[in-house]
Amino acid sequence: MIGLIGDTHFKEALGYSDYVKDGRKQEKDDILDFIVESFKDCDQIVFLGDQLNSKNNMSEVIKDFIAFVERFKDKEIYILSGNHEKKGDGNTAIDFMKEMVKTNWHVYTQPFNTYMDGKAVTFLPYMNKAELAAQNDAEATEKIMNCLLPGDILFLHHAISDSNTISGQNTNMFQEAVLPRRELETRFKLVVGGHIHTPQYSGRTVVTGSIFNNEAGETEKFIWKIGKDLTVEKIKLPGRPIHNLKDPSPDLIKLLEDRSIVKVTLTDKGIDVESLKEELKRFDAYLLLEQYPNQRKKLHFDEGAIDFSIENLLKIYAEEKGINFGSLMQGFELIKQ
Repeated sequence: MIGLIGDTHFKEALGYSDYVKDGRKQEKDDILDFIVESFKDCDQIVFLGDQLNSKNNMSEVIKDFIAFVERFKDKEIYILSGNHEKKGDGNTAIDFMKEMVKTNWHVYTQPFNTYMDGKAVTFLPYMNKAELAAQNDAEATEKIMNCLLPGDILFLHHAISDSNTISGQNTNMFQEAVLPRRELETRFKLVVGGHIHTPQYSGRTVVTGSIFNNEAGETEKFIWKIGKDLTVEKIKLPGRPIHNLKDPSPDLIKLLEDRSIVKVTLTDKGIDVESLKEELKRFDAYLLLEQYPNQRKKLHFDEGAIDFSIENLLKIYAEEKGINFGSLMQGFELIKQ
């Protein structure tokens, strides 16, 4: 049996951790413990890319990820590099793992064909236009598709067409190589992709999603298992939901778990802000944004906590401007190099 782990994005702390009293550290540990326990019956573990959140990572973050991988002991480990790890020169943030003396660790930063339990498997890490010598996204997509030989399973870290992000954006609109779902399904019996953080399963394609709730609107995450007959099992992960609400009714708020992180945007002046804040105090953390037409915006944080990290400021900027946060982060990572 094969265990599948989507984007882990190891970093110093989970999103919105500054708003939660315990910093979400115990929550993170509980999720990782759950994954290790759930995969006890798996012989192989596949990491589908973006294990690390940045191209340049602090040593503690790298140690954290390596310690997690080592918990799977002698299982066969397969690791794809993702776009967050891919540097402009084609090298990646996980290249060092190839030099580690671990005969059961297989790290793929370039496309690779192999066999797992007699099944023909292709590993496709993230490939940018520069390393593909492609002039545009369409040419990059064509070059990637031309290198894919038919087989049983395709593991990849690329956008697959007709998938949706947490914000509702369709991957067909992405400014990057987007691989056609229908054509992939004619070449492979099962297609398993990382990169998109919203889990979804349709036809013969699994988009695993990420494993941690990091952004407003992320409420459920999963890990997956593939059986010997290519059947797919979906396993829900523990973790605080991060609800994203607009002008919520009291009845809706009552339905949410106390342990939730809740972001509320108000556009209706008829809602009593002070009463709403009292209702929100029962949650582990909340953010309240007053966004009335033709008025300056007001932002309220639970306990007065404000996260001034670059990532969080970019997230707020993306929401304010209505632009894709992932694209903004990619641009920031390029500037950092």
